[in-house]
Amino acid sequence: MSYDLNSYFQLGLDSATNPQSSLVMNTIRTPVDSQSGRSGLSRVTFKVPKVGLITGDSMITLQFIQNGTPSTANVTPNFISGALGCIERCRILVDNKVLTDLEKPSLLEIPKMYSRATQNEVAQYQNKFLANEFETDVVPISGLEQFDNTKTRYFTAADKTTDFQNVVRHRPSTEALSHVYGLHLKNLGAEFLENESLPVFLLGAQREMIIELYIHTDCREYLVPTMGTLSADDYVVNYANVELVTTHVQIPDDVQASEIANLQTQPVSYPLIDNYVVKGNRVMGADGTTDNKVFRINAQNRELHKLLMVNTNVSTQVQDNNRVVGNQKAIALGDESLQIKSNGLNLFERPITSQSLLYQQTTYAHNGMALKLPMNACRVDTRVKQMPPMTDNLGLNYRGNAKYLAIDFTNGNGGVYGGGSVQKQAMEIEHNVTPTDSTNPIQQNRTFNSSFYLSVSKLLTIGARNVEISF
Repeated sequence: MSYDLNSYFQLGLDSATNPQSSLVMNTIRTPVDSQSGRSGLSRVTFKVPKVGLITGDSMITLQFIQNGTPSTANVTPNFISGALGCIERCRILVDNKVLTDLEKPSLLEIPKMYSRATQNEVAQYQNKFLANEFETDVVPISGLEQFDNTKTRYFTAADKTTDFQNVVRHRPSTEALSHVYGLHLKNLGAEFLENESLPVFLLGAQREMIIELYIHTDCREYLVPTMGTLSADDYVVNYANVELVTTHVQIPDDVQASEIANLQTQPVSYPLIDNYVVKGNRVMGADGTTDNKVFRINAQNRELHKLLMVNTNVSTQVQDNNRVVGNQKAIALGDESLQIKSNGLNLFERPITSQSLLYQQTTYAHNGMALKLPMNACRVDTRVKQMPPMTDNLGLNYRGNAKYLAIDFTNGNGGVYGGGSVQKQAMEIEHNVTPTDSTNPIQQNRTFNSSFYLSVSKLLTIGARNVEISF
């Protein structure tokens, strides 16, 4: 297993947009501990080097390899989140205290990626890191939406309606032939590294920063078979060669010594926005039967910046033959009505039932940047069913599987503290849904997991003898 640093890093940059004049160095760490076979999960643990400031370019490198003789060799990472989908959970601890703990970070990152950039820009930049190439277009004559396989690594039949597909790049094989992917820490829950590097040198010799990764052992969560079906254990992560590759901004020794000495009288505060998940479930009935559901989320005394709602299949409904998104699905459940009560007051004057207004809420939550995913991916409801149906086989594989609904709770002031809305009592989310479709996606007579990603303010304080993490 090897990698090319020039392919992964823009050396000399603290992030993609913030140039640094300080000396930048890279370190490579192997895990200090790995455990496998824990109910479909495996854990890999790293100690972060305490050198200077750790930056947003730091990443986990890993690869997927065959596990014996697989059901099919035509396999590739899913096209919407790529290799990022293999991470079930990421925890970062500082001095044995939890700094961030995020489950399924890919579902939080997908709307962020496709809001900040177009599909083509995401594919161009992230392809080497994650292998995501989600590209769609419209048929000129009919106006029907379709998956644009010509811009991806897909090779498919000319009529694009049959199941004859092949892929030649990013195909997992042996260790020597499989691609190595790079998962940035900022995409695994450490979003705060995008804005400001973390001064890990202040931890000194007695305290550690630990990164724990829990990785799916069911390969259908992150790989897609482009022909045939895929079994859960056909492919695995090559645990022996998972590595932490960090990028640090180095600081002169005299400056480091001075800053560490100052901790005796003045602890260093590092405000950040953290993300965590609150989970629930809902049971959908037959076509036309409305499921009225109220979710209560206890975020009291936390300063909330954003709320993201995602509905996913339960573990017993993992699909083994999806050709595009695999099981990285955020499922559209039909016609919707949304009202949120925050601090005892309704957030909206009346419940929102218009899909256009719901889509606009997601735009507000991502700094006014619209989600650049096609309509059929984001919604399958009564209005969509009145339109000419999709015929593209690959398009049907993403239909209704990218429904991300985000709500903005910022107040316009900006900043980590003072820019959000402090929650004084439990939040109530009234989300009523009426299923309209029995295929692509299956909305009716099913149980779904409902996940709520909350972005809240948090404060890391590093002192001479202790570390405090509060909100």
